[in-house]
Amino acid sequence: RVCQSVIETMGEAYPELVERGDRIGEVVRGEEERFQLTLDRGLVHLEEAVAKLEGGGEKVLPGDVAFRLYDTYGFPLDMTEDILRSRGIEVDRDGFERALAEQRERAREAHAEKAGGGDFTLVVAAARERGGSEFAGAFETSASSEVIALGRGGQPIERASAGEEVDLVAARTPFYGESGGQVGDTGRIVSARGAVLEVFDTQKPAPDVIVHRARVVEGEIEAGEEVELSIDAARREAIRLNHSSTHLLHAALRSHLGTGVQQAGSLVDEAHLRFDFSHPRAVSDGELAAIEDEVNEAIRANLDVAVEEMPYDQAIASGALAFFGDKYGDIVRVVRMGDYSVELCGGTHVRHTGDIGLLRLVSESSVAAGVRRVEAVTGAGALERVRRRDELLREISRLLKTKEEESVDRVERLLAAVRELERRIEALEQKQSGGLVDRVVASARETDGVRAVVARVDGVEAKAMRGLSDQVRERLGSGVVVLAAQVPSGVALTVAVTPDLTKRFHAGKMIQELAPLVSGRGGGKPDFAQAGGKDPAGIPALLERANELIG
Repeated sequence: RVCQSVIETMGEAYPELVERGDRIGEVVRGEEERFQLTLDRGLVHLEEAVAKLEGGGEKVLPGDVAFRLYDTYGFPLDMTEDILRSRGIEVDRDGFERALAEQRERAREAHAEKAGGGDFTLVVAAARERGGSEFAGAFETSASSEVIALGRGGQPIERASAGEEVDLVAARTPFYGESGGQVGDTGRIVSARGAVLEVFDTQKPAPDVIVHRARVVEGEIEAGEEVELSIDAARREAIRLNHSSTHLLHAALRSHLGTGVQQAGSLVDEAHLRFDFSHPRAVSDGELAAIEDEVNEAIRANLDVAVEEMPYDQAIASGALAFFGDKYGDIVRVVRMGDYSVELCGGTHVRHTGDIGLLRLVSESSVAAGVRRVEAVTGAGALERVRRRDELLREISRLLKTKEEESVDRVERLLAAVRELERRIEALEQKQSGGLVDRVVASARETDGVRAVVARVDGVEAKAMRGLSDQVRERLGSGVVVLAAQVPSGVALTVAVTPDLTKRFHAGKMIQELAPLVSGRGGGKPDFAQAGGKDPAGIPALLERANELIG
């Protein structure tokens, strides 16, 4: 209902909303259902935290726990407080605020790192006073220019010496600044006076400014100097292949999955490409094979790649794909690959699709509700992947002592044999477990009308301890069960109490007293609790103390 109201209100200004109304409603419904599941899981975690508090007689929920509920499960602090108020438990608000502040600081640092590690505001302003940057690297790998701004740590500087890092802006550069999903170039800058700088990243903090993040390896660089800028051409070529491939991949996805497919993000570097797109379900293996085949057909067709600037309206009228939500200027750059793909794009591309050589899809996965991700390799990377797969198949065939074409059948037979053995082992373990339960129950004693089992059960895996406790408790009918076992990680400990005795014996409180005897800690509810410990030597003392607690 809300979606429909928004579409009716905004549809005239944004026709895409009307065209994709059904899809929008489907995504919103899916988000609501997923959020409800997340809340339900969060309530389970909250209940566990409360049980632990009540077991220890505490009345304040730690702030970091409240923050985890907020951050992971979407619980507003007010909602957590409302739920806990009826249980007589408060929330450590100061601790929550500290955890929130720490996360914001981590996010700020991560954003700064993603943006090249710094604030370029003042450097951008200084560069704009000199006219800004011109990108000259669509097909060129070097250029001569003048340094129009230098900076470090967000502050403009006049010079930088050997061993120092510097943010450098040139009036004209072949270096591509990270944008549109394509990573920034690396390379070298040499000044007329002999200074040498290694460029390890290039950023584009503003449409008209390109910042080279560099390390001075020789001499001294000053603002106003003439410099020669050269990119790492081999790396750029690999990036070029991958960026052009994203356009071909986008077209193939729309061809096989429908025009509802829209780009939702991308990453293009020298090693691979990553393409996110809107789609309501996983792409089948058959669809992926057909998409990969179509991309490679376009590569083999060796289509001409033409780049042209034109007014935005003219570009859209010519059929170019623009992405809803992206911002475009009056003049846009159109990349056309034959009649197969036409998109608005500012990145670097091959001259002919045949330059790509080969594309291989590597994976397909979900990244968000209604958003899928495909990753791929191209060129030499794709050939290397094919070679590695061939080598892997040969090695598997050698280990299986069979022909390559018979490897799958051989593996299936081996897996069937393993499943049969696992079935037999499980049957034997159940038989042995039944015997162990009998022996443990037989050790029960009765004091003041309470049946109790306090036993050491070495050889039982930690993950099986709860099941064993439940079986023994059920066999007792009414009683208390304390089990301890030496395990590879140290000690596994459980306490189980039948419902009729939880007012006299609280499993959570008992385990909090017992666990320290084996250098452990744990907690739980009145009827069941578990703990882990590090010191098996303490098990005898633990069992003795358990008998004392039960009486």
